[in-house]
Amino acid sequence: MSAGSERGAAATPGGLPAPCASKVELRLSCRHLLDRDPLTKSDPSVALLQQAQGQWVQVGRTEVVRSSLHPVFSKVFTVDYYFEEVQRLRFEVYDTHGPSGFSCQEDDFLGGMECTLGQV
Repeated sequence: MSAGSERGAAATPGGLPAPCASKVELRLSCRHLLDRDPLTKSDPSVALLQQAQGQWVQVGRTEVVRSSLHPVFSKVFTVDYYFEEVQRLRFEVYDTHGPSGFSCQEDDFLGGMECTLGQV
């Protein structure tokens, strides 16, 4: 993964300074994925989830890269980074069988990881 950032600050309607946030771009790739398809290679995609108020919320999902165990995804995720907050992220990799949408129910789970945005 690689990340770049762009800084920005705003004011609230009452004139008070809003929490300072940076924009962080997340670009994803995988190496040496499990091959769960018996006749072809996996068709991987990654779901990005962020923890909000104790619940995991899906931010988005990459496109499906067909027949690859080493995919490089073109989808770029842009998230707000608040330096003073711990922002937990979860990346879940799936072998995708249906249309590339928000649901992962039809797909095979290949693996995942959790980290904080600050660690990225």
